[in-house]
Amino acid sequence: MIIIMYVINSAHQEVVQILDNIPGMTWKAKVHDKMNSNIPLNQVYKTKEPQRPKQTSRKFTPVSTKKAPDYWDWVQMNPGCSDFVPDVGLCGASSQVSVMNTFSDFRCFQGKDPERIEYSPQFMLNCDTDDRSTNCDEGAMTPHWVWHFLIDVGTVPQTCMSYQSGITGKTGKCPTTCDDGSQLPTLVKAKERINICSLSNEDNEEMIKEALINGPVSTMIWMSEDLYYYESGIYQHVYGKDIGWSSCEFVGYGEENGVKYWKVKNIWGRQWGENGYFRVLRGSSDFGGESQIEYECCQAIV
Repeated sequence: MIIIMYVINSAHQEVVQILDNIPGMTWKAKVHDKMNSNIPLNQVYKTKEPQRPKQTSRKFTPVSTKKAPDYWDWVQMNPGCSDFVPDVGLCGASSQVSVMNTFSDFRCFQGKDPERIEYSPQFMLNCDTDDRSTNCDEGAMTPHWVWHFLIDVGTVPQTCMSYQSGITGKTGKCPTTCDDGSQLPTLVKAKERINICSLSNEDNEEMIKEALINGPVSTMIWMSEDLYYYESGIYQHVYGKDIGWSSCEFVGYGEENGVKYWKVKNIWGRQWGENGYFRVLRGSSDFGGESQIEYECCQAIV
């Protein structure tokens, strides 16, 4: 086992050396502890094109005619609502984990909860009747599906139903009581999903910026191998093969040394990236931005 771990670590270190020697890098790489263990950073979508729910949703309409400011960061502006980084663990439930965290953030921003309440992705994993959301290995769900579950069904707080799939890698049966045997509380729902991004819209960057003023925005990123090694800076894909889709959350944007970026909350815990966050190149491509992160974004009314 020690020899195997040494070989794995050596292979990861070689990748970091390759990344460090690429000219013009805007980000730094490192080998994360989980990469040398039997715990993956996460499991991502296996399909290039994510499936979307049939339900309709309305397009985003800016609430103000004023141009969005040059800089925005919810984590600094309101850490009590937004600075909670989830860890998807052993279950490939990136959308359930990311969207429930965004739902918690947004309800806090909107004053729906007096203090921030973390809502349970486990409830959807156990109770959704769609097989796509009840299997930790499938990875076939976009954030849109999770928002529609929240609209149609709702969820419970984590204090009622904790996220056990991240530990076990398995899902369970839909419960009739909370973890402690107490009665399930009234399910908390979202009211409506709003599309922010569109492949036919050339102003996705500005639309996301304007939506962020209202609160965080759910999105997805088309992952490549090098993102696993991200430590700090402004991420751009420079090395490695494509992996698949993963869900995350826009929390801000800015510019550093003339390079524009989005600030994004990930689902791999605090030990990864910039304290659980990463910055990615903003507005860099006609097809959804860097790693298509400007392609599948939406927001909800709670």
